[in-house]
Amino acid sequence: MNVHSPKSDTFIIDGDPYPALDKPLKPEWVTSAARAGFDLIGRARDRYHGVLRCRTCATDALVRINVIRDATPLCHACIHNRRSRAAQALDAELVAKCPEHRHYGLFRLPCGHVVRRQYTRVEAAADGGHALGCEDCRAARDDEAARDFGWVLVGPATSGRAGYRDYRHHCGHVQSISVGNMRWGDCTCAACGQGWAAKPSFIYLFRIDLPEMSVLKLGYSARPAKRLRHQLGLDRSVSSEVIRVLALSSGNLAVREEKACHRHMRDMHPELVLPKRVFGDAINTKGEIYYLQAEPLLHALIDGVIARSGSAADHPSSFTAPQATDARRNTRLD
Repeated sequence: MNVHSPKSDTFIIDGDPYPALDKPLKPEWVTSAARAGFDLIGRARDRYHGVLRCRTCATDALVRINVIRDATPLCHACIHNRRSRAAQALDAELVAKCPEHRHYGLFRLPCGHVVRRQYTRVEAAADGGHALGCEDCRAARDDEAARDFGWVLVGPATSGRAGYRDYRHHCGHVQSISVGNMRWGDCTCAACGQGWAAKPSFIYLFRIDLPEMSVLKLGYSARPAKRLRHQLGLDRSVSSEVIRVLALSSGNLAVREEKACHRHMRDMHPELVLPKRVFGDAINTKGEIYYLQAEPLLHALIDGVIARSGSAADHPSSFTAPQATDARRNTRLD
């Protein structure tokens, strides 16, 4: 921080001494400085510069006379302190100015990595506007998620698409995949992968507690947890629960059995089928929603699927997808 020298004939600014010049301080300059929150305390360097002392932090600064007279000078020490406080609010540290761009600084994040960030973005993050992420840590998380499904992170997408990264499959093939899809393993290798019809899939039974009523949803998905949390469009305040998940050998088998269950309910128990007009846009689906009274019947239908398919994979330990291990957990979308 700049401090003024106790000697009246020298100013210490940015650590350097500047001899005071015996030149006048015009009243209009003094008035302009005061309006901006400064005291004009002298002249230094040459006839074009004056010395301002900030009334907030008492830091001295060398400022051109025309700026004092015609513009609004700023205290860079106060600005630095404000930016430092914003960083501290995020458990980060302002390390230095960015040498390439005056609107950016170098910040040390809580993880220890030093990143280049725009000052205004850091201050917005400190005010709760958004998170202050770390590219290195994000890349590590993306790579860890990819390894769960036999991929490794290569780097930014060569296609340049936002939200995509390049990944290498265990077969050696590299392709661009959405980060969100990779986190759920919702991706297929274009070189050696199977289509959805051949991949393992699941029949699920969800309970959804809408404000007006609680309902059931029977369906199939390769990612039941993703289906519930991200694809049904439920309001964040809506509580939901995965009641049952049955693993099947293929998507083709899952869709056949699921359609058979719905057909049975429509034909034999139409009074338990909830019309779309009742739940409206609260659930992002056209149908497959039932009143709670249908739960015993739906469990019986799933038992029938097990009997027909010869599968006993009706518990989390037999799931094939890493995310499915938490699929039965009670879930509140908040």
